[in-house]
Amino acid sequence: MSEIQISTLALILSIIPVTLHGIEVLFPMQTRWIVNWVLPFFGLKTPSKSSALTRNEQINMIDAALEAAPEKKKTNAKDYLFLLLFEQRQGAIGFTAVAIGAIYGMNLELAARQPLHLVFGVVAVLMMLVNANQAGFLPFFGKHPKISKHGKNVGIVFTPFWFAVALLNYLAFTYVSI
Repeated sequence: MSEIQISTLALILSIIPVTLHGIEVLFPMQTRWIVNWVLPFFGLKTPSKSSALTRNEQINMIDAALEAAPEKKKTNAKDYLFLLLFEQRQGAIGFTAVAIGAIYGMNLELAARQPLHLVFGVVAVLMMLVNANQAGFLPFFGKHPKISKHGKNVGIVFTPFWFAVALLNYLAFTYVSI
């Protein structure tokens, strides 16, 4: 593979997350779509309308979490729930920015892509580490207290994906650095 092909492949692979998460910039509750129609495949199951969460059920779950908070801490509980959905949107913004940068970068000469490969390489390494952690491979790298079976399987599948993205970005970055 040529240097420009490696660079272009690294950029294309960096676009993939926005295809699932981009909509969450506008609609953070759309994570329901991923839970309903994507994650079942990570449990080797076919998605089913009968087990799919509705928006009203999501709201009820959020309301139940708020109700479970001690009365004196309701304000903090509301802020915590707000922050979860706000950070969902911020993550989607990050994926959207990466996708736009990758699309733009494919129109640049190889040397001009170097900053993109640095940033996308760092993103890929951190995503690889987080996925490896939720798969159980790196228990020292933080703790997610509610990893589901499907979440663990996502980590198992996406750790090598993010490794490949990191490696391609590293190669593309070092090609232009030499």
